[in-house]
Amino acid sequence: MILAHLIIGAMPIEDKFSWYWFLGSVIPDIDHVFIIFKNRIFSIEKLLDTIANEEKYGIRYKSKYLHSFLGAIVLSSIIIPISHIGAALFFSGYCVHLLLDFPDKDEKQYFYPFKKKFFGWFPIFSKFEIVFTIMLLGIVLGQYI
Repeated sequence: MILAHLIIGAMPIEDKFSWYWFLGSVIPDIDHVFIIFKNRIFSIEKLLDTIANEEKYGIRYKSKYLHSFLGAIVLSSIIIPISHIGAALFFSGYCVHLLLDFPDKDEKQYFYPFKKKFFGWFPIFSKFEIVFTIMLLGIVLGQYI
């Protein structure tokens, strides 16, 4: 649900944009940048293919560190001294990110450091994901119009 995270992050919270909410909804995917550079995936075609076919390439875009509740807790705790409300919004956005990733068929380890792994049922870039993302976009745009 790659674009869905950006769209959810743009949703207004209490009728206004929140950077805390936005960052919480997109920061878990920062691990993708590391994977892209580590594996030298510099073309859009290869990037989209590797995201959709992780098993084929032996690549995991969702790290156990950032795509886990431990990651949400650690990163949210850094924000607490700045703003308690901001930390709560960041944590909430982060958890929504994890929830949106659940249907994706790739491997996730939400309860890291525990070994339990989760697998969804929809392929990345499936018709379901595309329709869901378009619906989210309509909902968010409706909030701003």
